[in-house]
Amino acid sequence: MPTILVRATKAVLHSVSEATYNVDDVIENPDLSAVTGYPSKYWIVAAAPSTSITLMDAPARAAVDAAELEAARNAAVAKIDQVESEIRALALVLLDEVNTLRAQHSLAARTTAQLRAAIRAKLGS
Repeated sequence: MPTILVRATKAVLHSVSEATYNVDDVIENPDLSAVTGYPSKYWIVAAAPSTSITLMDAPARAAVDAAELEAARNAAVAKIDQVESEIRALALVLLDEVNTLRAQHSLAARTTAQLRAAIRAKLGS
């Protein structure tokens, strides 16, 4: 039974029955020597019928990492908008307290949009 690499997911499956997959969707007994030690998110799998599996160059890997980081930061800020989030509750309590202090000094109140923007700006800093 061969080892296969599923082109769409880049999953490597061992000892797979040949009858369970479409030959155009997988690479049978793939040569992974060019990508050893790197997560599959950095692999470039050629379209069928090629069996080429190469590694992204450093700038492309950095772009993948930057996109993942951006998505993670956006997800963290999005928690403020969730209906029953502890983070949301805490952020809104703190915003109320800050706005109470700002009012005592004749300063304009901060909005939740400003709070989200400030949190987003602090992530990763």
